[in-house]
Amino acid sequence: MLTPATDSRSIALPTGRLDIAIEEAAWSLDDLCAFAARENPKRGFLVVSRVLGRHLPATPQVMRRSVRDLAARIPADLPGPVMVIGLAETAVCLGQTVHEELRTATGRDDIHFLHSTRQQLDHPLLCRFEEPHSHASAHLIYRPDLPEPRSLVLVDDEVSTGTTLCNLADALVAAWPGIEAIVVATLTDWSVGKGWQARMPRPAQVAALLRGRLDWTQGETAQADAAFNMAAASLGRMDAHRNFGRLGLAASIATPPVTALPEVSGPLRIAGTGEFTYLPFRLAERLAGEGRDVVVQATSRSPARLGAAMATKLCFTDNYGTGVPNYLYNADPADGRANWIAHETGAATIDPALIAALDARLVGWA
Repeated sequence: MLTPATDSRSIALPTGRLDIAIEEAAWSLDDLCAFAARENPKRGFLVVSRVLGRHLPATPQVMRRSVRDLAARIPADLPGPVMVIGLAETAVCLGQTVHEELRTATGRDDIHFLHSTRQQLDHPLLCRFEEPHSHASAHLIYRPDLPEPRSLVLVDDEVSTGTTLCNLADALVAAWPGIEAIVVATLTDWSVGKGWQARMPRPAQVAALLRGRLDWTQGETAQADAAFNMAAASLGRMDAHRNFGRLGLAASIATPPVTALPEVSGPLRIAGTGEFTYLPFRLAERLAGEGRDVVVQATSRSPARLGAAMATKLCFTDNYGTGVPNYLYNADPADGRANWIAHETGAATIDPALIAALDARLVGWA
């Protein structure tokens, strides 16, 4: 059970004001997240997780603990088979780790994993859905070679209005009409009182580490840029592809990189790229278990402003070849950490400007 909490805050951002009220929490707000301003006319704020290993560096120990606590709030007796679905790009690692924890905790072998993607593959499509507030709104889900599920666990890092999750659930139930139950698993649920669960196509419940209300008052609005929006909406195409979750997985994987690990001493940062985040996390977790000081981050397509939770910002080309600008936040080259960039797309796809900015070494799974 979540513990009742009474914490209200007003957060001023260059793009407007966030008013938040926490109702229940297993983790404190300051341990879970911070906030920043988006460069996005559709939504002017960004919830910046401290435990996700994306925009802010996180230790793999904290990441694992938060996911274990989240997975413990998901019913163990959901009708099987169960499909855990992580939303790209932010919740791919989160979703896959939830899947791993659920299988471990329950001992069930009918809990499977699949994540949405913005990459086109030579594989049959199961469905497509929209994330309306995102620059890159289109998500693709490919048809897995797995039993059709009776239950869904939809994993995202935060829920604000529930619209994206309703869109996803509608698409999945249309493809898999035998779905009986839906659980939304999220680190922070800001949708209290918004009523979106009544719009779900099947009975739905929410598992979260924090629940509350979030109200946004728009201030300065970023100007729409037609050229940027067209690029941001682009889907990539992966002609060479290894299945790390886009085509569905029955069990968790810990596939090692195909390149040798660089020699390094001292503190280390492992930066995943885009949707490729779970295996870099598992590598960091292994190194941490050997006593290494290591943190995890990942590049992102999400354009945010410097300030608030975003202390530094690097901009570079997309290694998936879409032409979409990519970013790495809060990875200060002056912080004394060695840097590894983990990728699934080949060394030649990584922008030399990013490598130079971090004096990074590449660790590849392709």
